[in-house]
Amino acid sequence: MGSSYQQSLYQGKTLQITPKTDPINKLVSDDCPDITLDATLSYLTQILMEEDIREKDVLYTNQSALHAMEKPFYDILGQKYPLIFTNPHLSNHKNSAPSCTDHHLDQHGSTFGTLYASEFNKGVAEGIKFLPKLDKLIIDLEASKLSLPLLQAEEDLVKLNSDPHGDKKGKGFMECGFKGKKKSNVDLDVLEGRNHKILMSYSEESPGNAMFDEVLLNHDNYTEIAKLQEEIQKKASKCSETDQVESADVISLLTRCSHAVFNNDCQSAKDLIDQIKKLSSLDGDGTQRMAYVFADALEARLNGTGREAWRRMEAKRVCIPTSEYLKIAQLYITLCPFPRNSIYYANQTILKVAGKAPKLHIIDFGIWLGFQWPSLIQALSNNNGNTTKLRITGIDFPKPGFRPAELIEETGRRLEAYAERFGVPFEYHGIASNWEDVSIDSLKIERDEILIAHTWDSFRYVRDEYDAFNSPRTRVLNLIRQITPHVFIEGIVSISAFSPFFLTRFRQGLMVYSAIFKILDTLLPRDNKQRQIIERDLIARDIYNVLACEGSDWIVKPETHKQWHQRNLQAEFEQITLDPLILNECRENLKKNYNDNIFFVQEDRNWLIQGWSGRIFHASSTWKPKLA
Repeated sequence: MGSSYQQSLYQGKTLQITPKTDPINKLVSDDCPDITLDATLSYLTQILMEEDIREKDVLYTNQSALHAMEKPFYDILGQKYPLIFTNPHLSNHKNSAPSCTDHHLDQHGSTFGTLYASEFNKGVAEGIKFLPKLDKLIIDLEASKLSLPLLQAEEDLVKLNSDPHGDKKGKGFMECGFKGKKKSNVDLDVLEGRNHKILMSYSEESPGNAMFDEVLLNHDNYTEIAKLQEEIQKKASKCSETDQVESADVISLLTRCSHAVFNNDCQSAKDLIDQIKKLSSLDGDGTQRMAYVFADALEARLNGTGREAWRRMEAKRVCIPTSEYLKIAQLYITLCPFPRNSIYYANQTILKVAGKAPKLHIIDFGIWLGFQWPSLIQALSNNNGNTTKLRITGIDFPKPGFRPAELIEETGRRLEAYAERFGVPFEYHGIASNWEDVSIDSLKIERDEILIAHTWDSFRYVRDEYDAFNSPRTRVLNLIRQITPHVFIEGIVSISAFSPFFLTRFRQGLMVYSAIFKILDTLLPRDNKQRQIIERDLIARDIYNVLACEGSDWIVKPETHKQWHQRNLQAEFEQITLDPLILNECRENLKKNYNDNIFFVQEDRNWLIQGWSGRIFHASSTWKPKLA
């Protein structure tokens, strides 16, 4: 099973198809280094194998709860809250492959760790003086049914140990219990009287070379995904005639409910919402799950709580552990051709433009986990003896809370360790900012480098006011034009733009999200944990924003590739012709590794478009600024 699965999962034809001795074939072109498409999955697995990632996820979740409780009392007293720290020294860590918690340390290591612990102790001591009883300060993370799965009790003991040898003497801890259906809280009784002993401990050890080799070079790490695919085949949901009738009924009820909400017919809308929820479920088939989320969003709009519901969903998204995001990314890449083909398209285009240049600078708008770049790093390491220094400027929206650049910095650390592993000179610069607020100076562009601007899938979260001549999306495109990159590689979610008129927007959203839920129903078992997070916390967040929010609160505004085409032309870009070799290679990848009866990849006006069951979902294209 292992070898045959690996071949089906990772094999990609070369542009000139020749047998390879290596069991994992590579996507190559005649004039570019190899692109190994399994590098992305190896990279994600390496992150998941970091020993402290789960502990860090729990630690930050519970620290955030403590921060939320303490900060209002500092505000009342007119004192500054002391627990905000950032790390400006990311680029100074070049000698180790850091773990997830290494980003707390600056170049002075333990000195900074001691300072952090000292300030933490002061904050706890001062905050406890003014806190009322704990039962009045419970933060309810279960305000709606669309909540994250509760953590098991045994996973929620967070130890802050000052003794690296495990001696019980001098040990302090926070125990945060999530038992059964109890709400999240922090045991402040344990902290009180002991906070002078609390000392944050940091692991400076990087993964061993043996483990690193195992993760990056051994493809047997993907047996778990192989098992998942077997499970999908065994438990694939099949729609009976009865299910089809119920799906038609619930769609009809949703449409009637949208009209009742629009007309402010509260009683009719509430009755219809009750009927919809009786026919739907968060654990049912794709249509039932979609209908339940839609009903909740319509109810929030009817009650005038759309803004609060959206913000609640956004807060829950922030609490999703990084490890879960990584697992979701693995599933997405493995089961759906969109990211694999998009990564290949972007990296092959970059290699073709860069050639043998000594410096390559990629400005990545929306870098997130950075999993699109390991395959490029591997390709540069095999660049026929040529050494190219890779610079990546990773830009992404700031993370809410006390560490806005946390994820961006972690991404840089991992990419830096990955580049070091493959001997590629590397420099990373992270920027946590709204894209339209980024300045040219902050990008640190050098004259003697090949400059690439890149974005993938996140442009729909940049605001786009219909009545604004100089909207944030326009400003981002203007910024990209002003830096005059050699090419601008644009990957977008290509779905029908949502109308400013509610009823039209509802119909558009119904078609789009019905298809998305059906894709998930086709690809993943109903009880898959990552599927539940995708549906209940990520897609549901977008649905709430589209249906329950208006004005400046309505952010999620995707557009089709044809609309982006016009935007780019208006921003004075000119399109570069789609390379037919890349198109053919993406088609071969689809045919070999995915179901080409339901997925498709085509060309439309030099856009590489991808979709499912006749509906376009993703598009990629390459542009360059027009010369004056």
